[in-house]
Amino acid sequence: MFWQRTRTPAKASIKRRWARSAARRFGPWGRVLHEQGAFRGMIQYGPRALFPRTRIMPAGPASADAAVVTCVYLGEVDRAGICERLFLEALADLQGRGIAAVETFGINYPDDIPSDDRFGAHHTLFDRAFLERLGFGAIRASGQVVLMRLELGDPGPAPRRRVGRAVVRLRRRRVTRRAPVG
Repeated sequence: MFWQRTRTPAKASIKRRWARSAARRFGPWGRVLHEQGAFRGMIQYGPRALFPRTRIMPAGPASADAAVVTCVYLGEVDRAGICERLFLEALADLQGRGIAAVETFGINYPDDIPSDDRFGAHHTLFDRAFLERLGFGAIRASGQVVLMRLELGDPGPAPRRRVGRAVVRLRRRRVTRRAPVG
């Protein structure tokens, strides 16, 4: 409940109430990825209003017109690849809902931090270079934290093609997984 509150930790009943309210107001507010019966990752996102902490983060607040990707939880396998897949699914979902833009908080990792170390199990701040590869651009920074934004309303041909290709790949994988084996 880090993003959903700005102070004291929440009890389980408050968490359940938040989840019901968020689903009523926005619909699904994240994605969970399972493959071959194993958890691979989860991403949480939605309108800024669902996540009050975005107003007080360094480099914040997030813009009122944007959805915000707040965090991911990643399994043990191919964390960077799973993070990218989750982001691309979230971007496609938000674009399909007619959301104009997506924002998230990034961090400028020092050059000596290996790529694998930038994708731990739980993220609330994402590698800035990773976000830039997805098409996000910096809005403002505070220290190492940077608020990043990707326009979805008219992202231009390159990001639109990249999201479109990712959606096609993900759909093929789903079809492939459902196909009988043997």
